[in-house]
Amino acid sequence: MYETEYITVSLTGPDSHTIVREPGVGSLTLGPADSRGPRSDLTVGANDRLDWSVFDPMTVPAGYPWPRLFRYAGNDTGFLSWSRERPVETFHWEPTGRATVDASGSRIGRLTLTLRTDPLHIVLPGAEVGCLEVAVIGDAGLFHPELAADATCPPLRFVPDTGPSPTAPPIALPVLDRLSGATNVDVWTTPLRQAFDCASLLQFPGIRNLSVAGQLAGLSRLANLTELSRLQLRYCPDLSELPPLASWPMLGGLIVSNVDEVRGRRLRTELKRFPWPNSWVRQLRKPEWFATEYGLPFTEWPSATARKARKAFDVAAAAVAGAGSSDEVEAAVRRFTAALNDLPGLYTIEREDAAEAVTLIAAKAAIEVGPEQALAWFDAERDF
Repeated sequence: MYETEYITVSLTGPDSHTIVREPGVGSLTLGPADSRGPRSDLTVGANDRLDWSVFDPMTVPAGYPWPRLFRYAGNDTGFLSWSRERPVETFHWEPTGRATVDASGSRIGRLTLTLRTDPLHIVLPGAEVGCLEVAVIGDAGLFHPELAADATCPPLRFVPDTGPSPTAPPIALPVLDRLSGATNVDVWTTPLRQAFDCASLLQFPGIRNLSVAGQLAGLSRLANLTELSRLQLRYCPDLSELPPLASWPMLGGLIVSNVDEVRGRRLRTELKRFPWPNSWVRQLRKPEWFATEYGLPFTEWPSATARKARKAFDVAAAAVAGAGSSDEVEAAVRRFTAALNDLPGLYTIEREDAAEAVTLIAAKAAIEVGPEQALAWFDAERDF
């Protein structure tokens, strides 16, 4: 194992950056100092031109290219042509402007695209060049993909932004007709928020491996996916509309965890009829578990900080539920925010989590309080 290294590189100009390479760290984050994602290891402007070849000599002791995982927020697309010669295990890219790119020959094992403001037109790398997954985080409506001629659609993963209200109309995938041949699809949403409409998965009629998580609508429509051979269901508070397992003639594997206990018990009973290896139904949950244990946005925080944030959330939620005026709701939101002000280590990601918690608090009010108003009180009170 190597010692900590300080490597000067000419990323944007002569000797422009120093990489602090620590033992056991296989990732590197590049982007503006005010990026909404993880803090940058190397600060670059959104429109800076980068010389990606500076990473060519860097390897781990076993000889595999380092970093194994890049996170990049910016608009330099040179990494796509660079990675045609130098394989990259995982690359997370968040462009900050509209772009049209060809990634068809890029040797990126897992390509993650975060899209929230501008459209991306992209020719995807196929499975033939070693692409194990293309993931889209945020607004899939900004994702305009196609495949190179004769390319096989890689596995797809979607993590759509959902609203805080579980009663809002379900969110659906846009029509992605160029990817209709997808056989592996994974959709991850958060429980107790806006639901995902499973009917939008029917645009991929040949799905063999499907994984879905979170608040789901249109589950009965999944019976139309007759090629399905493996199904995974995780963190689903309501599976009441899930078709019987016998609906899928090709199904040969099932993984279910952290789902509602009523349908979960029935799934356990159904599963006994099928001799499928490596299949299980585990961790059945009562409805309150999703609200009190999972549904809060503090799950990725350090445990001590998360406990304090959750305690402050519970106090604020109780106060808001009994509030008779907007002044009382405002006071509860401001007290919650003041409690977070006293917690250490809150940066951009935590600020976004805290803002989400504020919208959840506002949604518990007996009187009408819009999320925009609650967030205005939050922004006025916070100092992180």
